[in-house]
Amino acid sequence: MSEFLELEARDGVRMTWNVIPGTKQDAASCVVPVSAMYTPLNPNPAIPVLPYAPLRCRICRSILNPFSVADFGSKMWLCPFCFQRNHFPQQYSAVSQSNLPTELYPECCTVEYMAAAEAGPVSPPVFLFVVDTCMIEEEIGYLKSALAQAVELLPDHSLVGFITFGTYVQCMNWVLACCLSHMCSRGQRRLRRIKFLSKWVSLQGKQNPQQV
Repeated sequence: MSEFLELEARDGVRMTWNVIPGTKQDAASCVVPVSAMYTPLNPNPAIPVLPYAPLRCRICRSILNPFSVADFGSKMWLCPFCFQRNHFPQQYSAVSQSNLPTELYPECCTVEYMAAAEAGPVSPPVFLFVVDTCMIEEEIGYLKSALAQAVELLPDHSLVGFITFGTYVQCMNWVLACCLSHMCSRGQRRLRRIKFLSKWVSLQGKQNPQQV
């Protein structure tokens, strides 16, 4: 147990399972869905910062990581998610068992990349708070205080969203500064994605759900 707690403290990530299901059948049989809870802006000065762009799988777009299998002879690596074989680019030509890139070290499950200047404008960070309101009134007060503190710590240019769920599911819309609007839905029926987007964009004065 202590091993998992150490990993959580280092990477700022808590997983529901310590093993990812290998098949769809295994995933469907999980009582608790496979998911991860990330700690935004996790203060860990030991996380390495890499001065180059991440190397992505050409099929699923996942990033080279310690769980990727490297073939140093053919200069290729195997994606652990879709099992696609990918070529190492020219800048990785010197990669070998004794000269590993930082991304392949077992202790470097979490790294940061420095975006190149020509990569274009950086999108603002997005924070979506999903809040369970099924609690006693005293706990609601603590929750409000914690959320207010969390919002105060966010960067000024952040995009922030709130979804609350209890008897109803409510999605807050802060597009209009003059008034707060929200969409409310009962949790007794499944709402199709395209129908939800159609209703949501109508609150923002947009015509095309794909703009969201």
